[in-house]
Amino acid sequence: MRRLQYIVDLQLFQKIKKEIVPVLFTEHQFQLIEKRFLNKKMTSSEKNEFSRTVSKKMKAINKIMEKEANNFFIYGEENILPKRLDLAKKYLTKFSRKFKNKPIFISGSFLYNQRYNDIDIFVISKYDKEDYQEGKFHINYLTEDVYSSLFFASLKRLCITNKKVIQTKIEELADLNTFISLYQEVFNDFDRQFKGVKKTLREFLLPAAFLSQEPIPDSAELGKQIDSILGFKKPAEIIKKIFTKTVIINTKPKKAKEAMNKMIQSYQDLIKEYKQHKQYYLDLIQAFQEVISIVS
Repeated sequence: MRRLQYIVDLQLFQKIKKEIVPVLFTEHQFQLIEKRFLNKKMTSSEKNEFSRTVSKKMKAINKIMEKEANNFFIYGEENILPKRLDLAKKYLTKFSRKFKNKPIFISGSFLYNQRYNDIDIFVISKYDKEDYQEGKFHINYLTEDVYSSLFFASLKRLCITNKKVIQTKIEELADLNTFISLYQEVFNDFDRQFKGVKKTLREFLLPAAFLSQEPIPDSAELGKQIDSILGFKKPAEIIKKIFTKTVIINTKPKKAKEAMNKMIQSYQDLIKEYKQHKQYYLDLIQAFQEVISIVS
């Protein structure tokens, strides 16, 4: 027999027997397939039947599935480097085979920057798993609830995927208290010159755009915003302005004033207890005071 150009997952094949017998194959033909891929000896007549009928059906099915597997859905193509897009298609095909039947996304600086650290591969899975590095690829596992997150709203604007992106309503919690916490975190990272501040900035800027009712930036736009902020001598001052604007746009004056007064009071208490950090706390609450002066 001619060498087959495809393989069969025999365990899966046997599991779905009820769905394919007798719809696609007769019981006898099914047994021939089992023999063939278990490397069992076949008679001459069985070999002829497999080659003449069964193999042709299987090749046709394989072609259909191969075509489906090579479907690429590209978002933000105008911002993707042409050579990178060609490579991304190859990588997407590779990882679609590795992670069968799972949505795969390729995104990040690899698509649009000449320089990049690694290639981000996002795998949507039912269960949360630990991310890992595989050579130049960073494999990131995301659970299905990511579809309603701000992160995914950004990712889907500039990516290549094996599954068509379905628009979903953003249900991620992005309220005032959460945003205040993100502001405090990024302000602290700037103060201690934390190397991972870029990640914190992303987590701050996405809800800032969402709460300000602005378009969610894609990864390239987000990267430019971050580089621009980090290019200032006093980037924390830019963060204060973004925080102030976002709170004023998104929050009713009375609620904003109450929340800001509460935060100021808590930091004034901290100043009494930790006098050595007085200047840091005073700098941080300037944004709270600015909100109050505007909404009052």
